[in-house]
Amino acid sequence: MISMPRQFWNEEQTSKSRALLNKLSSEVDFVLIGGWAVFMYTKQQMSLDLDIAIGYDALAYFRKYGINDYNGFSIKYSVINGVYVDLFIEGFSDKDLPVPVKEILSNYNNIEGIKVVEKELLLLLKLWGYYRSDQHKIRKDILDVIALLLYANIDFAKLKGYIEKYSIPKRRSINVLLEYIDKVTQVEDFIDVPRDELNNKLKAYKEKLRDLL
Repeated sequence: MISMPRQFWNEEQTSKSRALLNKLSSEVDFVLIGGWAVFMYTKQQMSLDLDIAIGYDALAYFRKYGINDYNGFSIKYSVINGVYVDLFIEGFSDKDLPVPVKEILSNYNNIEGIKVVEKELLLLLKLWGYYRSDQHKIRKDILDVIALLLYANIDFAKLKGYIEKYSIPKRRSINVLLEYIDKVTQVEDFIDVPRDELNNKLKAYKEKLRDLL
């Protein structure tokens, strides 16, 4: 059984976020991405905000809460019960992602009644966030990436297939993955694995990545 480690975010906020996720899953069609998607696969770190991929028609649901813009990005957001919901819209948000939203909407697993993006796509989406300006959120991205490696049984051949299909540059994919592995000391207090075991596992992943890609 996977044990629950020390949590990165405040429990009160993550509880509100999870409650909203459950509510939305019964009211609007979406595919979950971001930190909560990582949690669904790994049962490690809960998330602060919601990140979802949607078809254009689903925007109608969020208009009653207000739809806002991020300056310079093709990503919209709503704030519901104090929780930010980032909206990645089919045919609109593609330029800010490593793969088209359509690919996300077509490749998911149903976990606990929620559509969750395929884990290899999820890993690529997490790596794409490398250029965030918020250092605290970068640390959370590192933690989520390490959790996917340790607990989600990533198919590296499938990962390579997506990288080649969409010509994702190494500096936005594999190089970031290798760098995040090297930065594990920044987040190891939140990983419930003995240090020697953790280092050995990550060393093996680095070798596999270099051999495969």
